[in-house]
Amino acid sequence: MTDNMHPQIPMPALPPRPDETGAAPQPASSQAPYPGTSAATPQAQPQQPYPDYPAYPEQPAQPYEQPAATAYMSTPADAAGTTPPYGGANIPPSTPADGAPTPNGYGPQQPIPVTVVQQAPAYKLKTNRGLLKYILLGLITLGIYDIVVMYDVTESTNMVATPHDGRKSTNYLLMFFLFGWLSLGIAWLVWYSNLSDRIGNELQRRGMPREVSMADFWLWNILGALIIVGPFIYLYKLLKATNMMCEDYNARG
Repeated sequence: MTDNMHPQIPMPALPPRPDETGAAPQPASSQAPYPGTSAATPQAQPQQPYPDYPAYPEQPAQPYEQPAATAYMSTPADAAGTTPPYGGANIPPSTPADGAPTPNGYGPQQPIPVTVVQQAPAYKLKTNRGLLKYILLGLITLGIYDIVVMYDVTESTNMVATPHDGRKSTNYLLMFFLFGWLSLGIAWLVWYSNLSDRIGNELQRRGMPREVSMADFWLWNILGALIIVGPFIYLYKLLKATNMMCEDYNARG
């Protein structure tokens, strides 16, 4: 076989051999790197010194104030042998008793007292009932004044006590003209007994002395009739208790 049968493949040119320092030699070129500039190597420009500014006088160091020696010292146990909480350390006021600070950094918030002001009612109840007027005006008017007084006592009791005890006394006019006669007087016993009990309970609920009660009716008005003055004592207690209840209602509602 001849050499013409194997064509020669051209070999690429090898890079230049580096020198001893390991840097490849750069081909010298006389052409300037940028148009309008010389090909000479630029010289390093000397650095301009900064102008001297006047120095500020040094301030003397402030001494650090040491905390009091007793601030974090534990106090000894007392005479009973009990050790103060947290070793007697001074806990800031904003720290609760359990030692954990509150989230907002302040002490426990105290509840704000709320004062409820009760408004006095616009309609004022009568407070001038008396035993002497009841007897004298009753004789002069042939009992009509007594009917008006007891009717007013019944309505005043219902106005003041019914919203609290849920009870309601029967109208005095119905008792006088209808139920009292039909029951042969038995309805009067039940009516006066319940009325006296309601007025006494309302006075007690308002923080006042219980001037009349169910027992007063049975003791003074029924059994006291044997001594003649018993019913008058009961009427005096009943009218006085009604005046006290109405006076408190007019002031506080």
